[in-house]
Amino acid sequence: MRVICAPDKFKQCCTAAEAAEALALGVLDAAPQADVLRLPVADGGEGTLDVLREAFPQRRRIRVQDPLGREVDAEFALSADGRRALVESAQACGLWRLDEAERNPALTHTFGVGQLLKAALDAGARELLIGLGGSATSDGGAGMAQALGAKFFDEAGTPLTPTGDTLLKIRACDTASLDPRLKTVKLSALCDIMAPMLGPHGASRSYVAQKGGTTRTMHKLEEGLAMLSLATAKAGLRGNGLEPGSGAAGGLGYGVYSLLGGGLLPGADNVLELLGFRRLLQGAALVLTGEGSYDAQTAHGKLIASLAEDCKGQNVPLVVLAGQVAGEVNIPGVTAVFGISPYGARRQDSLNEGKANLRKHAAYVTRLLLARAGA
Repeated sequence: MRVICAPDKFKQCCTAAEAAEALALGVLDAAPQADVLRLPVADGGEGTLDVLREAFPQRRRIRVQDPLGREVDAEFALSADGRRALVESAQACGLWRLDEAERNPALTHTFGVGQLLKAALDAGARELLIGLGGSATSDGGAGMAQALGAKFFDEAGTPLTPTGDTLLKIRACDTASLDPRLKTVKLSALCDIMAPMLGPHGASRSYVAQKGGTTRTMHKLEEGLAMLSLATAKAGLRGNGLEPGSGAAGGLGYGVYSLLGGGLLPGADNVLELLGFRRLLQGAALVLTGEGSYDAQTAHGKLIASLAEDCKGQNVPLVVLAGQVAGEVNIPGVTAVFGISPYGARRQDSLNEGKANLRKHAAYVTRLLLARAGA
């Protein structure tokens, strides 16, 4: 029996690799002779560098600004021949960089992402992939563009430093001084969600709370992102903030698309393609996956939806083990979904016991599969 353990990370609990190991141990507890493949996966957000280590084996470390402008060490990766680079935006502007009390999308920026891209260009890369997701920011990618030479101005023509808050003052932008190498390379963003930047399902309205914002902050951020969109339109740049994927990472997708002229791709689909998931799926009896919360967002460009599509295409059962299951979410190709946290458990206890619970439930599912095969 061949089983693929392909989970995403469980935020604040374990990495995708740790989750894959826990699932694999559970399978082997129930079926010691099983052929188990540990395949940690990602959707472009935090952890993408680690998941794609085989495709991008060369790691480089540089100093960049974190979401609040502090100097931190961050990494990007190059392919074996050095022609392709993978930048994980969360390395610079990730929510994980901030303590809970520091989280405020009105004050944060993506300048460090631009520094990572510049370093990748300096390393000689001819194709840049940018993983978007897990950000602490909502600056529409303006900070990233500024690090690469873009300029932003208020009504009086005074230069601005973009943050979620100062976007409200932007009236003009100038991309004439952008790093000229951007025009000679292929630039693509791997978006963890394919949501737009603006509108009721856009970046600020859907994700401001998890970045530490309030309802009042949400409205200000939406207005600021709209002002950025107007400024880019005035400058003759493409985009209006309604493009699928432009809302990824607090509008960082928009910055890649409009300010830098790059493309927007579904992160999960492309990560799975780089991992060769469809080829690995052939002959599998079961795929086990998981994430922290299985909810309405899961169906919209998230990793499990992509896994489900491939599993359905090859008629392989897909079972989701989630930290919590919120509401009715029906995704074609998902065979079953189980919450692994005991009823009534404290959140911290569930996080502390997450890997043990994954292992236990993986064994349950495997026994059920064996019983069905024996019948």
